[in-house]
Amino acid sequence: MKNNIFLTIVVASLYFFSGKFSLDLLQAKHIVTIGMFAAEGFALAFALYFKERVLLGIFLGQFFLALNNDVNLFASLSIAGVNTAEAALAIWFARFLKFDKNFKKLQDVSILVFMIVFILQPWSAILSNIALYLFEPTYESNFWYSIFSWWFGNVMGQLLFTPFLLLLFSRFTKIELTKEGIYAALFFIYLFILEIILQINNPLLLLSLILPVTIIIVASIDLFLGTFFNILIALVSLYSVHHNIGAFSSNAELDNIINYNLFLLANILLVLIIGSLFSERKKYAQTLQKKIDAAVSQNQEQQLFMFQQSRLAQAGEMISMIAHQWRQPLNNLSLNNQLLIAKYKKNKLDDTQIAYFEKNSQKQVNLMSQTIDDFRNFFKPNKEKEEFELGEIIHDTLRILKSLLENKHISVSFKSKKKYFYNGNKNELTQVILNILKNAIDALTESNASQKKIIINLEKNDHEIFLSFEDNAGGIDKKIINKIFDPYFSTKENKNGTGLGLYMSKMILEEHMNATIYVQNTKEGARFEIRFKKL
Repeated sequence: MKNNIFLTIVVASLYFFSGKFSLDLLQAKHIVTIGMFAAEGFALAFALYFKERVLLGIFLGQFFLALNNDVNLFASLSIAGVNTAEAALAIWFARFLKFDKNFKKLQDVSILVFMIVFILQPWSAILSNIALYLFEPTYESNFWYSIFSWWFGNVMGQLLFTPFLLLLFSRFTKIELTKEGIYAALFFIYLFILEIILQINNPLLLLSLILPVTIIIVASIDLFLGTFFNILIALVSLYSVHHNIGAFSSNAELDNIINYNLFLLANILLVLIIGSLFSERKKYAQTLQKKIDAAVSQNQEQQLFMFQQSRLAQAGEMISMIAHQWRQPLNNLSLNNQLLIAKYKKNKLDDTQIAYFEKNSQKQVNLMSQTIDDFRNFFKPNKEKEEFELGEIIHDTLRILKSLLENKHISVSFKSKKKYFYNGNKNELTQVILNILKNAIDALTESNASQKKIIINLEKNDHEIFLSFEDNAGGIDKKIINKIFDPYFSTKENKNGTGLGLYMSKMILEEHMNATIYVQNTKEGARFEIRFKKL
């Protein structure tokens, strides 16, 4: 209740004093004036922001302003009632048309201009002048001219002050006083030089000098500052009208006021239109950026999930490879144990036999330990980049696959003229090479080639290092060769294929290794080629 009383007093006072200031500055002899009427701009802004709570304040402000300008009691009450109904009408239309007081879209500017020009002010101008005609004995003005003057002056006041106040209310806590105050002070000085010191007397020239600056501010900062600049333009230009200098001094007083209003109207409309377009663009850019960030985040999570899937699938394959690698040393250890027991039972166990058993057993244990180290290094979560020799990575990967290759009777030849060094993540590259070789092994296992082989070649030119893997398994079906790097695409659906190996290999190379991977069929099989860009 106390807040409503305070708001009523504030609105009534603002309406009264801003209206009196406008009439006094324009030296109006009556409440009807063609000049900009600031009180209507304040009233509409408060009505759109605070809704029905300000209606009484608008009524009282208009009532006492009319009385102060020698309008009789009945006419003052009628005009106050019309203006209050105008504010209520604005509140209803704003709700109905879903008007956004932050002017985030051009649609909001269009709604406000439409309401002011075609609904609110025709209503106010016609009914208020009828009230004056009926109840004010001293009303001697031309009726239709008075309607136009009332409409034009109120339109200007609302278009100038309402957007500024609405934006001020909406972003009051976000205003950067120092920064925006400096901009405003510099712009005021610029206006003062143009209109008061230089006294430019051509309205079009003045508009061409002022408008670009205002538009730049609106585009680079925000619409709020642009609407405040419009008020500064109005005040400085009104001062020049009042003192009959500058661009609005060459004609009769009425013509100067009309020229001033049209000049101001051009600034207001262009600032509102351009400002709302840039606000809409910024909002769209922000929304788009949020969608992009969300999509990137989702994609990263999906890639991480697929990477984990790929690693789990490889972990299963690694267990199988460890079993292959350990089978021979375990068999050798078993034979050594049997030989040791047989020698012991025959009392033929001597120092030579013990030394042989110790040496041979230790050799098998070392082989098994080396296998564990190889696989442990492969799964070590190391994301740091380091310089390494590519040939070393090839040999390490082949050592992991050695038992599987022997078991499948696949020969591997590795050709490299010299050592080539690269900077990246060793474990990730090992994963890529392992994926490629494992696919080649699977393809060769199913092929009918008499001598199954894989040829690995490492070479370079001036710009790139080339690492290729070529098999003689018959090649890849032309219908699917362009799909093999797609996620979840697998030719081994019935054999526990995840369809992630080559996809993750491609991602690792492109995103982490500054490299690309290609595939093509040869006469005997398929050829995968990794191209490392020289750093």
